[in-house]
This record gives sequence, C-alpha cells and structure tokens, in this order.
Amino acid sequence: MDPDSSDEMVDHVVDFFDRIAPHYDAWAGGQHGRVAARLVDLAAPAKNEQVLDVGTGTGLVAHLVAPRVKPGLVFGIDLSENMLSIARARQGDGPKARVLPALGDRGDNPARKNPNVQFLGMAAEHLVFRPETFDLVTMGQALAYLADPTQALAEAHRVLRPGGRLAMSCQRRSLNTRAQDLFFQGLAPLARRHYLSLPRYSSERSRFGEPDVLTQILGAAGFEVGRLTEMVTGGRANDAREWTELMAGAGPLPYTLIRALGPRYRNELEAEVEAAMASLGDPDDAFRYHHSYVVVVARKR
Repeated sequence: MDPDSSDEMVDHVVDFFDRIAPHYDAWAGGQHGRVAARLVDLAAPAKNEQVLDVGTGTGLVAHLVAPRVKPGLVFGIDLSENMLSIARARQGDGPKARVLPALGDRGDNPARKNPNVQFLGMAAEHLVFRPETFDLVTMGQALAYLADPTQALAEAHRVLRPGGRLAMSCQRRSLNTRAQDLFFQGLAPLARRHYLSLPRYSSERSRFGEPDVLTQILGAAGFEVGRLTEMVTGGRANDAREWTELMAGAGPLPYTLIRALGPRYRNELEAEVEAAMASLGDPDDAFRYHHSYVVVVARKR
C-alpha cells in the first residue's frame, strides 16, 4: 500500500494534531499565528467573498479572514476534532457543526459572535461543496500533512470560481539550521533503538516548501502563481530540555518519539542532544533553529 495514502498515516497525523491542539497557538512563541497573519495579508480577502480554509486547525487563518469578507462566509475544515473545538470555542460556536449553506443555512444566527464563520470536520480530498463556490481557498501549513495532496489541490480547483485564488504557506525545510538537521537525522536511529515503528510520509514532501517545487505542483494542479514570498524567523533554545520540547512540536514523528520516552530515556536523549550540539563546534550554532515558510497566492486557470 502507498504509505502516503494509508489510513494508518492519516490516523497518526490526526492524533498528533489532537494532542498538540492546546499548545498549537503558543508553539515557538506564537509562530503559527505569525505565519497565518502573513498568509492572510498576501491573500487579501475582500468584502463579500466566500472563503474555504483547508486544514483550519485552531482557526488562526479563518478568524483573521472573517472580518475582512463579512458578510461573506468563511468555512474552516479539518479532521482534528480537538483543533476544531478550539476554533469553535474562540468564536462562541457550539461543539456541533451547523448545516451547510447548500442546505439552506446562511449562517445568520444572531447568537453567534462570528456569524460568518463555520468550522466543519471534513477531508480536503473529499469536499462536499458544489463546483465554483468560493472566491478564495486558503491552506495554512496544511499541504504536506494531507493524505493526498494532489487530490486536495484538485478539489480546491474544483470549488474555486473562475479566476479564484488559492493562498497557502509551506515550511521550507532546506533552510533548517545545522542543529535542526542534526536532530532530525537522529530520529530514525532513535526509533530503532527503542523498537518503535511509526508511519511516515515519503521524504519528497520535505521539498513542498521549495519555491520551484511548489510552483511546479501548483502549475500541475491548474493554478498560476501570482505572488510568492518567504518568511524566516528563528531563535535559540537555552538547553536540551527546552530544545526537545520545541522539536516535539515540529511534527508527528518527533512528537511521538519524544513523548514515548520515559524519564530515564528522556534524560539519555537530552544528554545525547547536549553532546550533538557541542559537536557543532561553534557555540552560536548550538540549539539554534530557523522556521522558514514560503507563502504563495495562485489563481485558478
């Protein structure tokens, strides 16, 4: 079976986001919120537009878009119920998704704080919306985590109106620091040492955030890139404990591995991290990280 489309991998990713949901917005000093704000600024949502936010998570993008398009509607979709619960709580929405506008609800319940936003449990590869429904589709840091990125982009293309916009952000992993590269290279040996077998997406997904690769992917999906920019931030952890806590939030594999370790093995890991950082030679390189993202807006051809 293709590992990229396996149910096991989807469950693994959803479980990661369910677990990290309470800490997602605060991770790396609010990094996700900064990327969401840059994405929305570049997408330039306008009054009366209809918007679909794919992989909405805690609603960071959706909540920024909503006031800009009002009275236009915003739909945020995700498979993580814990992430969706946070998104709904932020707007005073209830735990249940409301019916779709296609079924007659225009989202005008006055009791809702943000009546033009709705959050739904839905897969990006199987959208229930009619063709040419939306003016804008956003994907904030979602593409590399989707079960079938090609199908998800085809669905985004289908539900966009002619000339509609797709705005997305993708992490550019080639700009990782030496310390990050060293850490991630050690994850597979760590898993083998502790007899942990975890599902993984193919390594080609690590290149989704490269500008040339992303442009090619979007072109093949029927989009023409109009604007592309890069956003790079970074910092430095103080010690191995802070470093491993930070890296645990970087994805399903490091999170599962680090959280699976008991106190003894966690201490051993941190000792190994300290030694690895010392091996870099330059103290300024130790515990230093970059978070690099490509943000792009493309139009439906």
